[in-house]
Amino acid sequence: MSILDETYGNVPRAESINAGRKTVLKALTGLLLTATCLYLAFRGLEFGEVMHSLGRASYKAAPVYLALLFAFFWLKALRWKLLLLPLCRFQTTDVIPSMMIGFMGNNVLPAHLGEVVRVVMLSRRSSLSKTAVFSTIMLERLMDMMVVLLFLVVGARMAGNRLPDWVGSGGLILGACCLALLLGAGLVGFFPRPFLRGAMKVFERVPERLSSKVLGSVTSVTQALELARNPKVLLAVVSISILKWALMAGMVYISLESFRLHLPFWVSFLVVGVCAVAVTVPSAPGFFGVIQLGFWVGLQFLGVEKADAIASSVYYHLGQYIPVTAAGLYYLNRQGISLGQVRNLTD
Repeated sequence: MSILDETYGNVPRAESINAGRKTVLKALTGLLLTATCLYLAFRGLEFGEVMHSLGRASYKAAPVYLALLFAFFWLKALRWKLLLLPLCRFQTTDVIPSMMIGFMGNNVLPAHLGEVVRVVMLSRRSSLSKTAVFSTIMLERLMDMMVVLLFLVVGARMAGNRLPDWVGSGGLILGACCLALLLGAGLVGFFPRPFLRGAMKVFERVPERLSSKVLGSVTSVTQALELARNPKVLLAVVSISILKWALMAGMVYISLESFRLHLPFWVSFLVVGVCAVAVTVPSAPGFFGVIQLGFWVGLQFLGVEKADAIASSVYYHLGQYIPVTAAGLYYLNRQGISLGQVRNLTD
């Protein structure tokens, strides 16, 4: 019996139907957002113009692009291993299969449901609490958002008056919100007992069955946040976060250079920031349309032709989508799980 059969073999029919309806609603919402982004990205643009730009591009730097992509995901796995230290000690290679299956899931499932797949895969393989594993992914998201918003603000400042004021100010506001959440998580990690006592007081009047379940989840999250007590590991996590997004900026730079868009490197920071914020919105599988619109929003104020901006986004996008999906399918096949079973993990 597979881990999926063990987990979902006895799900009542009514619950299954409700879960299916929720998934359909998420998928329809994502498709609507993706269709809107595609319309905005390609509005006023002939398909032949994009094909012409793709045809005259240079693809000599593709191996360098793939090397940066490999390094990006290796660093991502290394950081996840460090974030999981309060829960369990893993080797970097131990977390790569679950991580790549999760990112493959984001490419074929709507609304970031690959993150759910990633949580379930690792928690079932390691017997860790799903809530605790999910809390490490939330920490990842907060750290990533802080870094990409920093990139966005740096890019906006370097662009000066060529960008509208809302780009830089919006990045600062979002960054302040993420920083507040990170500080709150750090306080919980440093002072878990007061937090747990407060949670117990809040739920002491709740029925015991419900309160024990909630408090168990709160305890798991608190355990995961104990990373804040280890300054060396915390510094390593922050450093890796900055480095891996710098590699992503390098991939953007290669994408732009391949289309002879000889722009300063800080433009890549700007594009990375815009795209990273854009893909946080639930969309159709693979973020198609979202990435294209992100490139155009980041480049249109710098004198880049729309056809070149969209074409470079296609290079950048497919350069990740194809190898990441292939890697996820490879690890999925090694574990004897089908795509249909992965789909069931999100119900």
